[in-house]
Amino acid sequence: MKGEPKVISTDVCSVLKTPETFVNQVIRLRGLVYLGEDHMNISDKACPGQGIELVIKSDPVFKQKDVHHFYVQMNHQGRKGIATITGLFQSDPSPLTPYVLNIQHVKDVAPRK
Repeated sequence: MKGEPKVISTDVCSVLKTPETFVNQVIRLRGLVYLGEDHMNISDKACPGQGIELVIKSDPVFKQKDVHHFYVQMNHQGRKGIATITGLFQSDPSPLTPYVLNIQHVKDVAPRK
């Protein structure tokens, strides 16, 4: 597919270990998702206490069926779950969240076990 960015399948811990190598790359990862009042993140039990901030910087993405389904299902699950997130990994000016994953697609949403 011409014009489609290459998607790198990885995991949360690998991204957290060397975040600079993933900047401006489209990545796909599966992990534990928390949907809070003012932020959301994805983490992995293999690297506890750390996470990647999730953001949506585009109005059309909010209206996508997969993203809408993600929000509905996460709210039914107490705002916690497991999901596969694909997005653009970017540096962020905030010292609290130096890197963010700008969500493009969400799939395989499931309750946390």
